[in-house]
Amino acid sequence: MTPATTPRILLAVTFYNGRDFARRTLESVARLDLTGFDLDVLVLDDCSPEPGFSDYLGELAREFGATYYRSPRNLGIPRNVNLGLATAQKLAYDYVIISNSDVIYSENAVKVLFDVISSSPSAASATAWSTNVDPYSLPNGTEMYIETQEVADLIGDALSHRFGSEALRIPAGISFAMIIPVAVLPVVGLMDPVFGRGYGEESDWSARATNAGYDHLLAKGSFVYHAGRGSTLAAGVVSQTDIADWSNQHIVNHRSPMFRWSVDGFLRSHVLEEAQIAAAQALVVAAASRWGYVVIDGTRDWEDADPKVVSVAIRSQANEMCTATWCGFTVEIDTDTIDVLGAIREYFGGAEPISTNIPAATWEGAEEFGYPLGV
Repeated sequence: MTPATTPRILLAVTFYNGRDFARRTLESVARLDLTGFDLDVLVLDDCSPEPGFSDYLGELAREFGATYYRSPRNLGIPRNVNLGLATAQKLAYDYVIISNSDVIYSENAVKVLFDVISSSPSAASATAWSTNVDPYSLPNGTEMYIETQEVADLIGDALSHRFGSEALRIPAGISFAMIIPVAVLPVVGLMDPVFGRGYGEESDWSARATNAGYDHLLAKGSFVYHAGRGSTLAAGVVSQTDIADWSNQHIVNHRSPMFRWSVDGFLRSHVLEEAQIAAAQALVVAAASRWGYVVIDGTRDWEDADPKVVSVAIRSQANEMCTATWCGFTVEIDTDTIDVLGAIREYFGGAEPISTNIPAATWEGAEEFGYPLGV
């Protein structure tokens, strides 16, 4: 019997400038869990114009054991992505991941993506949860605390523990961190260079894959932080006020008239919203388990806690929910009960808050009935 070969994945990271985050991105890639597959990294420099950046990026690639290639002229995002796809085909990889450069991979992100795609023979792509990747972003009020490897890893751990290799069928993949089986490329093809410098090419590719009978999946247990517009702003694809080149969407609409309706129907179904809520709950509970939580009555003075500590804002009216917030992720806690603090403790598995600005109850019967708000 011939022994089974280990699946091979090519991770193609596309760059256009990006000195501020290049090292951070490649460091996160170097820390990836590679259980179950072999991974090679290809750094694709789209003729970055910043003086000295290409030399710097080439040195970084060598430092982290990646292969570096600089295009002799600027190709634009679709063509640069195609270099990664075509290389994976030519060198007979099993899977290829197309990745933006302004990202932080959670340690288990690629492992979960691989587990999802390898167990889904009808899938053309699997995309990770992220930030700044509409519509597959986990709702977040502020990203200033997420932009670290430690927090990205905790998010990845919490999501994989909660969802494992569960996947949600979606209308399109997004190539900020999207894994593709190389076997689908001869059928679907590469990205279309008609999209110029970028935007719309992955929607067009996804629509073509759907028309060929393939599915697209959201890997609910995978997380890759995405800063957003790391290269597209520098390349002039978007401006400070625009998040996309909307003119390219007309091409998609003309070629695949039903694509926009499939996206609209998917969003209106609320299945994505339900998954986002479940994911945020998993993150808040996991963070409280690691760093604890505090309970705050906003009508009293309090001291700001470490941002990694979960903050629970007590309700001010009997019909309101309490809210728990961690690093910009906010969830509601059902406290429709006399014992509000007891409901909060139950939400966090019985753990006590590490601090609170709520004074101890002094009224008769508090020990039996709890501490109702307003007493």
